[in-house]
Amino acid sequence: MITYIQALQIIKDSASRMGTETERIALADAVGRVCAEDVSAGLDVQPFDNSAMDGFAVRLAEFSATATPVRLKKVGVMGAGRVCEGAVLEDGCCWHVMTGAPLPVGTEAIVPIENATLDGDFVVFSEKPAAGQHIRYAGEDFKKGARVLSAGDRVSVENILPLATLGIADLAVYKKPRVLFIPTGDEIVDDLRKDLRSGEIYNANRFYAFSFLTACGVDVTIHDTIRDDPKRFAAALRMAENEKYDVIVSSGAVSAGSFDFVREGLEKSGARILYHKIKLKPGKPNLLAELAAGALYFGLPGNPVATAVGLRFFVTEALRVSRKQKSELPVYARVMNAFSKKPGLHMVLKGKLEYWEDGSITVDILDGQESFRVSPFLSMDCWIHVPEDRGAIKSGEVVEVYPLLPG
Repeated sequence: MITYIQALQIIKDSASRMGTETERIALADAVGRVCAEDVSAGLDVQPFDNSAMDGFAVRLAEFSATATPVRLKKVGVMGAGRVCEGAVLEDGCCWHVMTGAPLPVGTEAIVPIENATLDGDFVVFSEKPAAGQHIRYAGEDFKKGARVLSAGDRVSVENILPLATLGIADLAVYKKPRVLFIPTGDEIVDDLRKDLRSGEIYNANRFYAFSFLTACGVDVTIHDTIRDDPKRFAAALRMAENEKYDVIVSSGAVSAGSFDFVREGLEKSGARILYHKIKLKPGKPNLLAELAAGALYFGLPGNPVATAVGLRFFVTEALRVSRKQKSELPVYARVMNAFSKKPGLHMVLKGKLEYWEDGSITVDILDGQESFRVSPFLSMDCWIHVPEDRGAIKSGEVVEVYPLLPG
């Protein structure tokens, strides 16, 4: 068996050789996609000096001669979207400007309308404004050429506002990886509306894998469940290579039992086994192979939590590397309850985070850590990692924590 860290490194090395195509898509379709190139600001924002308030554009020199109220002639009105070429602030004058309006040449401050008094064609000011008061300067938010996003960044909802402000109508992104998920087993039932017979269970992995991988921004296809039939598995592998899937993931039939046909089927197809069995709980019989055409094959254990862990930390690692994304960093939290663990296995536990007013983070190790127990998924919001060299976890110790979905 190899270690968890060794398995991740093999995945990274293998995924770095995957060819990933790019495409340009409209900004409106970009949330969740991964940038394939650096994105820079094509203009200054603000594009021009403008007023942050409805008020009056003034020169500071008008206020330096006397402490008494200053009286200036209003010589024009400037609204947002108006062209202000030729507009100049002359001695003894001010301009009435609206929020967002460009400013006359010579403007050094904006006095809000509520801080001034209108007197016919004149405006009376009782206080001296501060330099730059209520002015939005050109380039104050973004300078032309500034880096906005980098290749490998996932586009979030929050990114859309600055991108649209900069007039970026489309982005180069990596095409969604094509992933085939193959559930296996004589005992599983795909139709959730069907009553179970003795010995049967519902195919929960099928639905979880589709939902999880879709949330990770990939194009997912679910293969019909393969019963314990090596010939059907061989046919599925041929189909997967012909259809040029980037990644194939199966659940079940990957251990060493009489009906576990995945490894033998892969070897007969010409695939290269990169590892089989990891010092990991849940998920010791994990397998990684490289098919003859270059696709990566993840053989995950059939127990639902082991499948979930394999998807979260192995399959997504390959997807991240193939799309040039940065390594995922953990959150660090203090454990609130002790947990008995023997050294020798890297453990991934179901947890629930709590954020405190002082900024500290704690995590509860939930009951029901067995790989067949899915009831904790109703309350869990994270995975807790405990390296193989650590023994039993004591309350108050710091552990690495990862969210249920990668960032």
